[in-house]
Amino acid sequence: MTTGRIIVAPNDPRDKVVLRMMVNGSFPLFAELGSSQADELLEKISWARAALHDKRMSDQGPLAVLEFSVVNPAWRGSPDIALEGPDADSIALGIRHSTYGWLTFVLPDKEARALGEWLVTTTTGKAGGN
Repeated sequence: MTTGRIIVAPNDPRDKVVLRMMVNGSFPLFAELGSSQADELLEKISWARAALHDKRMSDQGPLAVLEFSVVNPAWRGSPDIALEGPDADSIALGIRHSTYGWLTFVLPDKEARALGEWLVTTTTGKAGGN
């Protein structure tokens, strides 16, 4: 049986990401990645991760969902970043994740309105907003 572990950390000058993969007690893979290489690796891993078949978020239960949640993230919206072409009315919504940085989603107007309506109807209105 193969056992493994992945270690990812910045190097001492904090100008590269150090990637080590341990298999059966040794490190057969060692790499130092510059920021553009780290970005490329993140993008490729993200595409592969997105292709995996997972349960829906609601099927994972509240503890699994909360484990990776960011509570009260910073967010910004902009009508200036939009889709192009016919029927492309849209708005950009950026949400700041504590690990992944700014994640930006471009929502068609219909979806943005549906999200807004859902947020308004599901919140209790007890706490003040941003």
